[in-house]
Amino acid sequence: MTNQASKPKIHPLAYLGVVLFAALLLGLGYLYLRLGGLQAQAVQMTLTPPALTILPAPTETPITIIPTSIFTPTPTTVLGPPPGIMGIGAYAKVSNTGGAGLRIRQSATTDSLTQFIAMDEEVFEIIGGPVENNAFTWWQLVAPYDKNRTGWAAEEYLTLINLPTP
Repeated sequence: MTNQASKPKIHPLAYLGVVLFAALLLGLGYLYLRLGGLQAQAVQMTLTPPALTILPAPTETPITIIPTSIFTPTPTTVLGPPPGIMGIGAYAKVSNTGGAGLRIRQSATTDSLTQFIAMDEEVFEIIGGPVENNAFTWWQLVAPYDKNRTGWAAEEYLTLINLPTP
């Protein structure tokens, strides 16, 4: 037998342990770099303000309208009946009552209720009529100064007023 120094033998599982330990170190190194990179991005994002995009406000597009025809209004002024003729739109004053006044009635008949008494020289606008009834021609009147003073009166006690033309 020879007296040689025997070399210690390494168990095969030790090799496996070294390989696993090296793999663990590589994995941890990878994770460290990976997480460190994300943290660096997070720090960079918090330090850098977000980009601001400015959009111009919308503007109105001008539209050109070309007229196809020009209308000229024809002046039509209807102020009532022709001068000297009693009708709707004309003005009349109470007259010929001998100072007793004229009964302004609810409807165009002598049987109707009296709304009020209009005195001589009181002016009214004719807004309705004529209505023939009880041997009278009736006109519906309204006071220009008080729309509540309205009713029917016999033409016999009205005198037409000619207003000056504008």
